[in-house]
Amino acid sequence: MKKIAIIGSGLSGLTLAKWLKTDFEVTVFEKARGAGGRLATRREENFQFDHGAQYFTARTDAFKRFLEPFLDNGVVQQWAPKHVQINGTEIEHENHWAREEPRYVGVPGMNSVAKQLAQNIQIEVNTKITSLLRHDKWQLTDEDGKIYENYDWVISTLPAPQAIELLPPEFDSYQQIKNIEMSGCFSLMLGFDKALPMKFEAAHISNSDLSWLAVNSHKPGRQNLFTLMIHSSEAYAANNMDANRERVMQHLIQKTSEIIGYDANEAVHKTIHGWRYANNVVRASHPAFIDRDMNLGACGDWCVGGRVEGAFTSAFNLFNALKMNTA
Repeated sequence: MKKIAIIGSGLSGLTLAKWLKTDFEVTVFEKARGAGGRLATRREENFQFDHGAQYFTARTDAFKRFLEPFLDNGVVQQWAPKHVQINGTEIEHENHWAREEPRYVGVPGMNSVAKQLAQNIQIEVNTKITSLLRHDKWQLTDEDGKIYENYDWVISTLPAPQAIELLPPEFDSYQQIKNIEMSGCFSLMLGFDKALPMKFEAAHISNSDLSWLAVNSHKPGRQNLFTLMIHSSEAYAANNMDANRERVMQHLIQKTSEIIGYDANEAVHKTIHGWRYANNVVRASHPAFIDRDMNLGACGDWCVGGRVEGAFTSAFNLFNALKMNTA
């Protein structure tokens, strides 16, 4: 049986592993302590936060079919918050998500989808692959010097800038991936000992250092403790990604206070996380990145618009290309 190494355990990596494991010996390598990528949920001090992807839609038939078992068992459910558009600090428009296309979330956390996908998949967590070497087959080496050998194929599902650090320049899509720029984002997590009198449950924000603000605890299946999940703007993150995190957190708390009309410093739990590669600068779509001479491939949400469905679609495209090549 041929062996395939998949680097990264976000939605792209896990769906590829799920589809390929019936015909191939698949190992997924993940640098973090758990699977999921930006389908991320953090639990701290009895508070729970979805600090990566906030929700997702399903617009293609393939993704709708993929979601059916998750909807049937309740791991994915529709979320219909009171959603508003905010310009600066002023609410400009209220949307009716309950009457629009469904927005979905994982239950009881966004990472629940990843946890279900990861069942019966061999995943090496806390394993950051730092180099690839090919003779007859591929050899992978992690940051501790441990070697993993005899892989027929290697697939990267890392963000484009991280993928390009790992893939050899001879990879025929190397320059195309190198030209893909990605922007960052801060995730501010605030937990309170009482509910706040909010005018909305979710908001997209323009002309601000914030881009998103939501009552995370309003999502279905969450704990009762009141939580806010805030994302910075891409511009703010670009200028401050390497700045002191305490200073960044205090600035974003101040901006949150101005929008909600309540002192967010009264939160009893405060955490910040920086996503260095959160979104594509240009939301373009790319075909499957696959080199049939080198037995290398690359995919991820950055290949198809940057959304959760884009992660699935990119994996779907690469899977079909890979199956044609190895049939």
